[in-house]
Amino acid sequence: MSLYCTKKFTDLQVHVQSRLLYNCCKALPERISLDWLENNPGKLFHTDTMIEDRRLMLEDKSCKSCHFGCYKYEEQGLLSDRQLNKSNQFISDPNAQLKELQISLSTDCNLTCMYCGPEWSSSWHNDIHKKGSYKLDGFKLDKDNFSTLWSKLKQKSRTSETKFFQLLLKEIKMANGLEQINVLGGEPLLHNNLTSLLQEVENKSITIISGLGVNQKRLKDILGKINNKNIEFKVSGEATGKIFELIRYGVDWNSFLENIKIITDHGYKVSFNSSISNLSILDFSNFYKFFNANHNISINAITNRWFLMPHVLDDKSKENFIANKDIFTNRKMFENIKNSMNSSYTDLEYKNFIKFLKEFSSRRNIDLSFLPEHFKKWCNL
Repeated sequence: MSLYCTKKFTDLQVHVQSRLLYNCCKALPERISLDWLENNPGKLFHTDTMIEDRRLMLEDKSCKSCHFGCYKYEEQGLLSDRQLNKSNQFISDPNAQLKELQISLSTDCNLTCMYCGPEWSSSWHNDIHKKGSYKLDGFKLDKDNFSTLWSKLKQKSRTSETKFFQLLLKEIKMANGLEQINVLGGEPLLHNNLTSLLQEVENKSITIISGLGVNQKRLKDILGKINNKNIEFKVSGEATGKIFELIRYGVDWNSFLENIKIITDHGYKVSFNSSISNLSILDFSNFYKFFNANHNISINAITNRWFLMPHVLDDKSKENFIANKDIFTNRKMFENIKNSMNSSYTDLEYKNFIKFLKEFSSRRNIDLSFLPEHFKKWCNL
């Protein structure tokens, strides 16, 4: 089936602060009713919308939530997350058991990663609140009313004390097929009740997805409390040095490396999740070479900022990446990235990328002189 995706039958992402459910990380969300969930225990992964979407998929028909995150990009000849993470497993039961759960505790985050936004990062929200929205041609990056309200509430008065959070914990205990829980944010290491959550679900395999934008004292304090070797850290990163600091603004490269060492010294496994954008293509080969020998690296596609997708890039940068093919022991990864650069970019994509890069760096007083000369020439920097 050309429109089938296993993740629709196995994965759920829960945004605790807004009660939003995503039936896979790229799908359109639906907001859950507390009354409905109370009256339908064990049904968090089987709402009417989710069941109908899976039935459509089994009939090889497009569903709206998946068109938003994957299908529309595939129709343009671009590589989607569905294609990057394709599984040979086929599940025919719309009521299949939940296997992987992602929990976003809150949007509290001290980073403004270039491809993120106010719906996932409080620092992004603050940037737009203070300096205004990013207005591009056909695209506007702005805050919403819910994130504005949420930013005014203190942690102790929200999230883990909410009725929904308690109902979510009950759902987890009822999910007999649940194999994996991923805790994300914002930045989960900033959340005061992270350790409490980890204790509640300690019988599950747990991955903390983090940008490591926390100081060493806080990181050591958390590691000293959790004492659960079922936990793995999946760290966000895809470049080194100054390019890393540009893409993941708010954390410096040396502090990032020191935090990785602290985690591994405490006996926890570290892997990496790399978001492949046009900017990360400039240095991903160096990142892969630096970490691949001792850490697993997986990739995901940028889609929510279409002007940051890998094909929106000068020919010289694409050629340089391909010239480093022998670095990649994971040939499938290399081919996927190479294929994602194949499409020609439009004039609109190019102009929006340049405008966004200049606006992003200007607001943060970032000197872009470190970027490759051929890339700066292409950008008219």
